[in-house]
Amino acid sequence: MRRARSAKRVERADSAAPAPEDAPEAPPSPGRKKKRANETHSWVDEIWGCAAGGLARVASRDEAAREACARGVLEVSQSAFSGKSSATRLFHEYPLRLMVPRKVGVERPDADCVWCYQVSFGGGLVAGDRAGASVDVEDGCACVVATQGTNKVYKHEIRAQKRAESLDVSTENGGSDGTSKTSRETVQALAGRVGAGALLACLPDPTQAFRDARFRQTNRFALHKTASLVAVDWLVSGRAAFRGGGAGGFVSARGGGVAPGTDARLLEGLERGERWRFASYHTNTEVFVDVSSDDETPRAREGDENDKRDKDAFVEVCADACRLEGDRLGALARRMGDTHALATVILLGPRCAAAAESARASTRRAAAETVAGGAREGDADFQ
Repeated sequence: MRRARSAKRVERADSAAPAPEDAPEAPPSPGRKKKRANETHSWVDEIWGCAAGGLARVASRDEAAREACARGVLEVSQSAFSGKSSATRLFHEYPLRLMVPRKVGVERPDADCVWCYQVSFGGGLVAGDRAGASVDVEDGCACVVATQGTNKVYKHEIRAQKRAESLDVSTENGGSDGTSKTSRETVQALAGRVGAGALLACLPDPTQAFRDARFRQTNRFALHKTASLVAVDWLVSGRAAFRGGGAGGFVSARGGGVAPGTDARLLEGLERGERWRFASYHTNTEVFVDVSSDDETPRAREGDENDKRDKDAFVEVCADACRLEGDRLGALARRMGDTHALATVILLGPRCAAAAESARASTRRAAAETVAGGAREGDADFQ
């Protein structure tokens, strides 16, 4: 009660003495820089090719990914009190939520690192959702971006009058005749900027796309020459233990599904579960490194604009893409065979050197045991 009364007194004091319109603006507090409204997001526009100059010169334009990244913002910098990495800015909105716990149950809880968990409202992404975040890790800091469970992508509805024609058709609009509930595919994106000597580790749980889902994910990272990055991108086949049925099941007359008696082809292969039955799955990961020099050439210092080095010179060092087109009849599941998961792991930078060497050794042993023909021992070109 005391706190409530004191808060009311403060409100009355503020309202009783309004500041005059012509009063000069109060100077900023010492040691704190005043930021423009859009200054924080300028690099995000560049990384998605939506702004001129800088990284936009080599990055392709992706407005859907830029829209998705506007759902969440995380900035990590050194705390002025402890000198350790700290989340200095955190913002999120539907359908995304970002949580930064004070204590994390890891092997080294006292490590100088910020842990951030991405959570989706409703437990997953529905048709047409835009979800994503921009993560800015300043010099010398470390940040881990993780999730609390699998990234579920729910199905796109197919209208009853067009089901028969769209059984084996999958395009960006859900079918050649536009049978989807929404013309927008589900998009998830992550934009990361990592400063000098900093580390960003993206360690999400796998993506689990349900039947008829259409999903596209894009991750782009801009690194300093001395920055480090761990990026994991993986997916599972779907609901492998699901055999159909239920009010929302794909063998039901509800939820955009088709009853078993309507088309028996939909039941083929279901004894092995709902595996690889999504409509489309596209994922793309791109890594750019700033190779510009901190120093200028002598002629540039003299004012020769032609010889001035580019202040933001980026080169693309990694580009990984996966595109899977499915249908409602299980053709993709037959092609995938016994494969239940696909994964890509990117390890870059000095702080990931030991992990990269360990991963290189383990994948070499796994390839020798599973890949047809084996892998040559000591092959320097094998990664």
